[in-house]
Amino acid sequence: MPYAIYPPIGFARIGNSPDYYLSPEAPGSLGIQVHPDGSETEVHGFKDNALRMKRRAVRFHLFEVDSAGLPVPASLPTGTVVHWRISVANRKDSVRRPPTPPSVPRSITDDPMRQDRAMRASAELAGALAPRASLIGHYQSEPVLLGEVFTDGHQRLIVLGGLGRTATLKSPPPPLGGSFYTNPDWFDDVCDGLIEASIELPGQAPQAALSAWVVTAPPDFAPGTSGVVTLYDVIRQVGIQNALLPAVVRPWFETDIRPMIERAANLRWVDATATWSQISTDWTRLASPLPSEFNLRKETAALVREVEANLRSFSLRDWQNSALDAYAQGIFESGAEPNRGFADVLTRTALDTTLGQGFFPGIEAGINMTERSLYSLPFEYRLSSTVVPGDLTAHMAQPWQADFLKCGEGWWPAQRPAVLRHASGANVDWLRPPMSHVALVDNAMKLGVATPDGNGAFVEQGRDPALGP
Repeated sequence: MPYAIYPPIGFARIGNSPDYYLSPEAPGSLGIQVHPDGSETEVHGFKDNALRMKRRAVRFHLFEVDSAGLPVPASLPTGTVVHWRISVANRKDSVRRPPTPPSVPRSITDDPMRQDRAMRASAELAGALAPRASLIGHYQSEPVLLGEVFTDGHQRLIVLGGLGRTATLKSPPPPLGGSFYTNPDWFDDVCDGLIEASIELPGQAPQAALSAWVVTAPPDFAPGTSGVVTLYDVIRQVGIQNALLPAVVRPWFETDIRPMIERAANLRWVDATATWSQISTDWTRLASPLPSEFNLRKETAALVREVEANLRSFSLRDWQNSALDAYAQGIFESGAEPNRGFADVLTRTALDTTLGQGFFPGIEAGINMTERSLYSLPFEYRLSSTVVPGDLTAHMAQPWQADFLKCGEGWWPAQRPAVLRHASGANVDWLRPPMSHVALVDNAMKLGVATPDGNGAFVEQGRDPALGP
């Protein structure tokens, strides 16, 4: 029976704490805290006791694909050994970067004169409870930790990002901040790359599984708020426009509509635009297709569309606009769309933790995610074999803090807040006091995180008092 790894694309995040939590594996979750006894609970804090940013890890699962093409969690007989291999790279300072972020998909071209700046790392693990292996790349001769990997008691692979290192080897340091996009001779420790698995059943030859991809991205300072457009939405549009996925004619409220409404409404906690507070969250009325709720549906769809005017370089995907049109007219199903089970849940949940707009250049990955040739066939949100480690992050901001400083208003409030709710109840600037690029490199991990307060609001937590009130 064939095997496949899920999620097809997983996202870890860097942080400066040795502690970690797992990426969410179900809608509505912010992540999974794994305790020393192996038990798991919903994560409740994103900083450790020293106010360092926890890393977010991603867990890769093995599935069997049955004769009907349905992926089901693998049931491995006793004595089976799963062999994992991970190969990642950070190639930001070793490729030919355009002067500004590309506005259309663009091939990644290595600069032959800068290949000593390409940081590549790999590791191989086998079996259950394999100890941590470090993913160490080299920027010129300098070792750089790009992440760590290990397996759990069920032979699942867990990938952690790096420790948030951003640096230059030049002395004196070259200027940082002349560009929000490219700062030569500076490096960070984000990366992306290939996840492979080989399954060795007792007495049988090893079988290779369908591979997956991992991206380690900058921290998310508002993990409870999500982009109105995520990379799931972007890749879904790629499938639809290439006739690889069905068009959205009659959307499902819980699957297609509510996520857009909820995400737009939650922007009120991280962005000062008044629109977001006008969005209803009366889910009973919003889920009703009755003519009596037509005005509410029409008004809500219009308010969701305000993201295009209020956020920069932002466009809803065509399928989202079609879904909103149908929704306003009452042409939708009230429940959730049937799926293939846990594999589909993992696929979407992973991608829904990302941002799919503001591709100038973006946070986790950029405009190249709109290119059809990036994906394998049959189409299931899995990258093709033509993608090589480092491709997805090669054209991201170098280093990531450069864009976090310049793109403060109206770009990515769902991950890089413009404002936060202070414990006093007042809205305050997330980035305070004002900082230079170098200061942000030193202090980004000390900034606060928009965290659910248990009463439906998101408040600032984990801010280091060394930064001031």
